[in-house]
Amino acid sequence: MTRRKNTDPAVSRERILQVALETFAEKGYSAAGVDALAARSGIAKTAIYYHFGSKEGLLAAAIERASSAWIEGIRSAAQEGDGPDDRLRRALAGMRAMVEERPWILKLIQVLALEVGDDKPEIQATIRGIVRRARDTIVQGMREALGLELQEAELIASIFLALYDGVAFGHHVDPDLAPLEAVFEEIRRVVMFMVAARLNPDLGRLLDEVTAGAYARTLPHRS
Repeated sequence: MTRRKNTDPAVSRERILQVALETFAEKGYSAAGVDALAARSGIAKTAIYYHFGSKEGLLAAAIERASSAWIEGIRSAAQEGDGPDDRLRRALAGMRAMVEERPWILKLIQVLALEVGDDKPEIQATIRGIVRRARDTIVQGMREALGLELQEAELIASIFLALYDGVAFGHHVDPDLAPLEAVFEEIRRVVMFMVAARLNPDLGRLLDEVTAGAYARTLPHRS
């Protein structure tokens, strides 16, 4: 294969990184060898080591690039809108678009967390940092939308991310499993319930009682 002549180090680094993102998302980490990455990018293997030091260094850079796009999408969407509910709807619309239009970003983070996280503590630490940044971004979005510090905001953000992660994984496994529009509407309801319950504890208790009562009424009566 004829290799490209890359005279600009920045262009060379960007090309390698883009190919790594695509290849890691498609094949995982172990199956993506440096030789294959070099061949696919059309750039000498030595350039990969020059820019990233090692395959692990390339992996860390790829995860960082993917996560930055993911987190920036959350941040930019959450900053729009006229009120808390509108901001939440817009943020969810942006996150849904990520699942539909750029699923490889979330897939890359999920695949690498499962494949190399336990064996490479430094990569696990990188992924843990990404999740915390995403959580902090959501917390900041709630703070700006509400104009106050919300009790247990980090817990709400963590549950939000867990729901989102599950939806992204389920959609990847079976895109026809459930309509994304309906799924994200239910996530909106769950988040609004969690926020409302902390803004007004009495309302939270009432909602719990109403929900429990409604559930009890659906159970068959025993004689």
